[in-house]
Amino acid sequence: MKKWILLLVLLFPFLACQGQPGKGVDYVTTPEDKALAEKVLAELKAHPADAPGAQMVRAAKALLGQPYVAGTLEELPEEKLCIYLTRTDCILFVETCLGLVRAARQDGDFETFAAELLQSRYREGQCFRYEDRLHYTTEWARQGVVRGVLQDMSMDLGGTTLDHPVHYMSQHPEAYARMTDVDAIAAVEDRINAVASTYIPKSALKKALGGIRNGDIILFNTRIDGLDISHCGIALVEPGKPVRFIHASTVPMKVVVEEKTLEEYVMGRKSATGIEVYRVR
Repeated sequence: MKKWILLLVLLFPFLACQGQPGKGVDYVTTPEDKALAEKVLAELKAHPADAPGAQMVRAAKALLGQPYVAGTLEELPEEKLCIYLTRTDCILFVETCLGLVRAARQDGDFETFAAELLQSRYREGQCFRYEDRLHYTTEWARQGVVRGVLQDMSMDLGGTTLDHPVHYMSQHPEAYARMTDVDAIAAVEDRINAVASTYIPKSALKKALGGIRNGDIILFNTRIDGLDISHCGIALVEPGKPVRFIHASTVPMKVVVEEKTLEEYVMGRKSATGIEVYRVR
C-alpha cells in the first residue's frame, strides 16, 4: 500500500495537468509552472511599451534562480508538449522567454503561450512523435526566421558562412533512447546541411559586440563533430557596460546573469568556435 501511495504522489503533478486543451493545443504542465508563467505574462503585459528585446530580458530576469534540469522533455513515454519553467535547460529557457513575450504581445493567456511553444518547438507546429521535435538548434532558429519571429543578424554583424555539417544524432542513435526513426532524423540533417549556415567566428567577435542589442538570442557554435550549437542565452546590454547574457547555466545549475562578459565567456571556451545572433521581431 505504501508503494502505491508513493507512486501516486510522484505521478500526481503529471496526472493532474496532462492533456489540457488550449486553442487546440494539448500540453503537459504542473500548477507551479502554470502559475509562474501567468505571473511572468502579467509582468510583461504591465509594460506594453517595452521593445521585444527589453521584454525578452524582463522575462529572463523573472526566471532567475530557476534550477537547471536536463532531460525534462524525455520523461514521458510518448511525445507531448511539456511546459516547465521551474526546471529548465538552456534552449528551453530561451524558448520559454520567447514564447512568453510572443503571448504577452498578443495580450494572450497561458493557452496562447502554449500555442506559441508548440509552433516554436515542433516542425511546422506538429507534435506527434519524437522526430517531430526540432532537436537541432539550427533548425529551431531557421523555423523562427521563416515564421517571421526571429531575424538572423550574424552576417550583418560581420559574420561569415560556416562549414560544419550536422550528423550527430543519426550517427549516435544510442544516445537518444526515444528516437525510433533514424532515417527521419538523417533526412532532417540533410535538409539542414543543404542550406549554408552563418556565424560570427571568435576572430570577429570583438567587432560584432557593438551591434548586439538587449534581448538578442545568442547561440554558441561548437567544434564538436556533428553538433551545431552547444549552448544559448539572452543578451544583456546595459549602458556603459560590456555585453553580458542571461542563461540556464550548468555551473551554478540555475538561471543566472553570467558573471563573465559575453566576450570572456566565448573566448574562454575551447570548444566554442563563435556565436550566432538572432533578434526578436
